[in-house]
Amino acid sequence: MAHETQPKKETKRPRFVRWALMVGIIVILNIFFVVVRGILFPTPQYTDFCSISQAVPTNQASCVATKGTWIQDGSAQAPVPTDKVTKPAIAPAPGGYCDMTTKCQAPFEAAQKSMQARSFVLLVGLGLLALIVGMLPLGSSIVSTGLSYGGVLAFVIASAAYWNDAPQLIQLGISALALGALLYTGLKHYRD
Repeated sequence: MAHETQPKKETKRPRFVRWALMVGIIVILNIFFVVVRGILFPTPQYTDFCSISQAVPTNQASCVATKGTWIQDGSAQAPVPTDKVTKPAIAPAPGGYCDMTTKCQAPFEAAQKSMQARSFVLLVGLGLLALIVGMLPLGSSIVSTGLSYGGVLAFVIASAAYWNDAPQLIQLGISALALGALLYTGLKHYRD
């Protein structure tokens, strides 16, 4: 007697499990992208550009010797910085005060902007790769959907992080490129 094989009965997973898996892929994919960005392009540290010293120079000679800028002002009180994380305290002194951030703040901000621009390019590239892989026939609609939405979320994260620093022409280019890519994908792969 021949042994008949019966087809396996596919068990249907609950809908909430499918949604949870898809959302998990979207979130963890973008966490992965952010970790990759952090490894490839570390965030500039303020202390690498500006020394934070508890002892602020109180005369012109010691201020200049510690790479500060002496602000000569006999009548006004020295300004108190509002952001204590990025600017050390400025101590008032007779005849002026020492600003320890004048010379180091600009290179620090330039390094931050450069890192943000490189991060933008990386996250858009990874998002595009995820979107393309999500459109391939992988055999799992949940994985494909998670990768596709994860790619779109990477675009949003990249744009949000870099948008304020990008010139208007770059913003226009980013918008046009993203819109064009999404319209092309929709028309090419999802015709009615």
